[in-house]
Amino acid sequence: MSEIAAGARPARRGRLSAGAAAAREAPDIRRLLQLALAGIWLLDGLLQYQAFMFSKGFSDMLAGTASGNPGTVASPITWNATLIAHHAVLLNAIFATIQLLLGIGIAWRPTVRVALAASIAWSLGVWWFGEGLGMVLTGDVSPVNGAPGAVILYALLAVLLWPADRPGKPAPFVAARAVGAPVARALWLVLWLSLAYFALLPGNRAPQALHGMIAASRAGSPRWTAGPSRWSPTRG
Repeated sequence: MSEIAAGARPARRGRLSAGAAAAREAPDIRRLLQLALAGIWLLDGLLQYQAFMFSKGFSDMLAGTASGNPGTVASPITWNATLIAHHAVLLNAIFATIQLLLGIGIAWRPTVRVALAASIAWSLGVWWFGEGLGMVLTGDVSPVNGAPGAVILYALLAVLLWPADRPGKPAPFVAARAVGAPVARALWLVLWLSLAYFALLPGNRAPQALHGMIAASRAGSPRWTAGPSRWSPTRG
């Protein structure tokens, strides 16, 4: 009987250890949000493989973001668009693959830190060379047409979801775990105040301004993305 009991105790300890390990690996809210960010990067990578992105339309779309920007911002954008126009297939395949790797890296726990750091750097590069800094320096920008730029939000999320906790008292919310509550609140405040500021610019309050922005967003876009905007209730 003692031998049976002795054999049962290690088995039970093994089950408890396995259960504790599973509990440690269970994703918390921050990890779920990291996985959501990984999913966004994967979706971006897949969309980057569209036929349109391998065409001259992609470089034309990038070149358009130089318009209205200061010369120090516009010149590198124009150079980048010209380079892509001459090597569209190769460079777009590289861009798409990088975005897929970012998504996979964030989703895989051992590489999450490296992938989040890389996603911040990549987001900042795309924000400049691909989105013209979200057009925030042009004076003709609105949250409706993408200001301050979608990809800069990816960088913000990567910072707030960094897999580390500040020492001291527990954070009051998930986004404060890595940077602290004051910094997290300040970052969100800057984001929402900027959106409000852009929405209240005179050009965005003019009659038919919203319709004009939606119509302009269709130019050079793939048909499947431009189609839904044709049914916008803002059409005059």
